[in-house]
Amino acid sequence: MIGFLSHDDVSIQLHALRLVQGLTGEQQVVHHLAAKTSTLVPALLQHVPKERSLSRLALTSLVNVSREPRVLEHLLEIKMCNRAMDYLRERTCPGNEDLLVMLLANVTADERGAEQLLQIGQGAKEGLHLAFLLGYFLKYSNTNTSTDLNTDADDAFEHVASILPNATVFKAGRQVVLEPGRGALQALASQLDSDNALRREGCAGAIKNCFFCCEEDGTEQDIAEEEDALNVILGLLCGTGASKKKAAEEVRELLAEGMYCLAKSDVVRAKLWRMNAVDLLKKGYEDEENVTVCEALEGCAEFFLQDGFEDGEGEESGEEGGEKGGEGEGGIEDEDRGGGGNDKEIHPRELQERCVIEEIH
Repeated sequence: MIGFLSHDDVSIQLHALRLVQGLTGEQQVVHHLAAKTSTLVPALLQHVPKERSLSRLALTSLVNVSREPRVLEHLLEIKMCNRAMDYLRERTCPGNEDLLVMLLANVTADERGAEQLLQIGQGAKEGLHLAFLLGYFLKYSNTNTSTDLNTDADDAFEHVASILPNATVFKAGRQVVLEPGRGALQALASQLDSDNALRREGCAGAIKNCFFCCEEDGTEQDIAEEEDALNVILGLLCGTGASKKKAAEEVRELLAEGMYCLAKSDVVRAKLWRMNAVDLLKKGYEDEENVTVCEALEGCAEFFLQDGFEDGEGEESGEEGGEKGGEGEGGIEDEDRGGGGNDKEIHPRELQERCVIEEIH
């Protein structure tokens, strides 16, 4: 059957592609097809730049088989990330952008794939692929791409949200998001209450990754200057009424863990004092029911309380903390939440989940 994918007759190629695509929708069959990786993948790839109907069948099959370790290894060997990005940039596969992005999401679920996408070690090229994807992801965030890109997908670039947490595991990925003047952090924050769950959770994961490593990366000041983005995050995490209700639980957990990481930084904590974040965090904590969020907010409280009550701690933040907090009024009262929350360090959650097309016939 794989041999017919390269037949001279286009109608036979089309029939073979339909058969392969149907088989790749069944996991047990995919496992057997993976044994033919060295012949299957090239046979499918030859159809990707062709006419749309052939290209879409081939890409759907590639996305589905890319879940298999043997296929993934092969895709990494042939630098599939670079190929897919070339197709996207050159508009080689018009109307199939959604499938190219899904394939990238699967490949970048492996750290080696994420490194390829980020072009690590390639000097001035480093991060350009991700910047390109991020641009399209944000450009079409509020636009139906089915008309603009002549595709059947309503949101052709939604699966960039699956790539972002994978990419921001690496410093090069975080630098793209936090590059001064790009406005990417604010744009990602605007997606946190999107109607699209994939966009919400992917952006939250990427933001948390950036916050988690801010001290190590030396990006504390860059984050501190993103006041608009921080206000959005605080509103969704601790706001009252509609703003808080709009945020999904998974998103709020990620944002809470990210805020805990920011609270550890003297530079960002000083900014949070000036933004009156302590009062917001306190109010949010008072009616919080999510255990993960509570633990993260209790961790934040520990750092803010050190500024407010320990002489010489926190320097600028400590001085402002004293003004705002007085005799502890700016802190979060954590004794109501079962005590030992402050002793628990919040660890980053693994967010590298694979993108799968299910039951495409």
